[in-house]
Amino acid sequence: MDTPDPFGLKLMIVGRRRPGSTLAEHRHHIRDVHGERVLRYVATDPDNAPRRYVQNAVFDGSFRASAPGTDAFALNRDFVTEIWVPDFAALGRSRETAFYREHLKGDEDNFVDQATVVFLPVHARVLQPVATAAFKLFGLVRKAPGVDADRFRQAWAQAPAFAPALGHVQNDVLAAPGPPATVDGIDEFWLADEAAARSLAAQWQAWVDDALVRPGLALADASFFLIATEAVLHAGTGFPLSS
Repeated sequence: MDTPDPFGLKLMIVGRRRPGSTLAEHRHHIRDVHGERVLRYVATDPDNAPRRYVQNAVFDGSFRASAPGTDAFALNRDFVTEIWVPDFAALGRSRETAFYREHLKGDEDNFVDQATVVFLPVHARVLQPVATAAFKLFGLVRKAPGVDADRFRQAWAQAPAFAPALGHVQNDVLAAPGPPATVDGIDEFWLADEAAARSLAAQWQAWVDDALVRPGLALADASFFLIATEAVLHAGTGFPLSS
């Protein structure tokens, strides 16, 4: 049985580095400059700052074979940032505070390709808790047009207990203002090392093709994965992935 996330709403920000910057420059800025500013936000305004804040540095993965300019996920990704807030209203308030406007909003242009960044609010369900692990695998799937959302979720939730995984969360993508999301579910796995992450990526893709694409529940060639290292900058308290 899955466990709901008591931290409330999670926002997953999936993006690329700012055009003209190197990956090393991006990594330095997102972690040592922007990340430190978020931690100052947590320290000075904990009521409005994120309850939990995680950066995932993507170093490999796949992407969709869509026509250029039609799909943000037809491009490779450099990061997945995860922010937890109580609800949508709290997320809106957090982005309207003086600290966010003065110290965070403008800085985003310094390390993010704003034209292709994707914001995905999700409901996280913990299938397999984990204490700590440095490597992550994100598997992103899109249901087929016309398929009932509950039917898709029920089939997707039947994912097996993949042997290399030390933890597993399924993130249901929620409806939000703006253009419709091109992702409906995100599997999130924690792994001990890079080899385990690569092994699980192949297993996960094979399972998606067999259990979701073949029965017509998910779009063919629309699923992809990202392999990353995780940095928990603000752990929060009582998070269900802690033992």
